Amino acid sequence: MAVTELRKPSRRACDHVGRDGCRVHDARPESCRAFNCAWLRGVIAGGEEHRPDALGVMFDSFVEQGSGASRVLAFELWPGALDAEPARAVVASLAAAHEVHVSCRDGAWRVAGGSGS
Repeated sequence: MAVTELRKPSRRACDHVGRDGCRVHDARPESCRAFNCAWLRGVIAGGEEHRPDALGVMFDSFVEQGSGASRVLAFELWPGALDAEPARAVVASLAAAHEVHVSCRDGAWRVAGGSGS
């Protein structure tokens, strides 16, 4: 999501997220406080081990306005998080049912599932 207060564009990892989670959590903007990732909404199966700050990957899902297409996004929160087995397993599980657009911390994008796997 875009965070106007932090000048963070949408579809980019936040510079304030590290291995210990949000480094500005206590002072985070209202738009961050109001956001509920897919894990908080119960879309991601599993328990605390799949929290974004534990997994290193934050997932979001939404229905695109206009087209009505369902979208699933995965954002790598720190370099290498998508290479770890727990994150790969969650992406694979989601990709079995949906095309998952994956944003790597280095800025690269790839698609898992659907026609992009």
